[in-house]
Amino acid sequence: MVSRVFIVIASAFIVFIFSQPVVYMQSRLRTEVVPVPISAPVDPVSEPETIRVRRTTVDTNRSDIRARFVERADSASAYYNEDDDVYSETYEYEEIENTYDLIVNQNVKFRPYTVALTFDDGPSIITEKILDILKYHDVVATFCVIGNRIERYEDVLIRTHNEGHEIIGHSWNHRLFTSLSRDGVRYQLVRTNDEIYRVLGIIPAFHRPPYGGRNNTVIEVSEELDMAILAWSVDPRDWERGQTSEQIYNHIMNYIFDGSILLFHDVHDVTVIAIERIVPSLLAQGVTFVTASELLSESAYPIEGGRVFRHR
Repeated sequence: MVSRVFIVIASAFIVFIFSQPVVYMQSRLRTEVVPVPISAPVDPVSEPETIRVRRTTVDTNRSDIRARFVERADSASAYYNEDDDVYSETYEYEEIENTYDLIVNQNVKFRPYTVALTFDDGPSIITEKILDILKYHDVVATFCVIGNRIERYEDVLIRTHNEGHEIIGHSWNHRLFTSLSRDGVRYQLVRTNDEIYRVLGIIPAFHRPPYGGRNNTVIEVSEELDMAILAWSVDPRDWERGQTSEQIYNHIMNYIFDGSILLFHDVHDVTVIAIERIVPSLLAQGVTFVTASELLSESAYPIEGGRVFRHR
């Protein structure tokens, strides 16, 4: 009798041990997102199958262009001290990198590209410095604004609009959308749009979620509100502590491609220093700057609610 009990217990133990890898893998598959293969763009449903690159044929050299996207931010927080006008962000990413290489023929000294400059987190006192540079060079950009900053910087927002720049929302108070309910996402978008409309009398066709965070809820609410989602294709990480203007400049010059959307933040002095150098350098190489809406009007896909755009 004792031996039978022992055999039953031993058998159960062996089954338990050998079943654990299966249980573990099943749990991992439920909780992890499988990265998109390198050979394909990140979101083939909402983006062209390839990046369209304008090629030159004179004195060309072979060059690699790599695009990198962070798909998910598990936690992120923003801090703004209104008294000191200090804005800071803390990022804790669980990154799923989707990287693909694009081999193109290009003239290394002349790039007839069309790109969109975008600036997040304003308006602020830094925005005016950026506007001065853009006005001097007769260049337009897209500004993705925080709703609860608009009242304090109404004059800056009005100037931005009057000088021909595009204004879209970047949430009400920089919350991570993927941590919000459907009503929470709607509140962030609608309240920001209402504030933009109050000051400028316009309703943006795009919005940019903080940290680029999006999931099915964000996409569905965006579709219901008939708002497309503006992501980015080149991020020089000007927000990162310790980042220098030289590093920002080099990143843009190395990774820019035709139809790319460049990400900056108009709340950092280092960004101003970098933009002072980036804009004239790219203009000298034949780059044309347009707003995000103008750039994406040439996209293979229509601008419509819930669609995500990272490049033309």
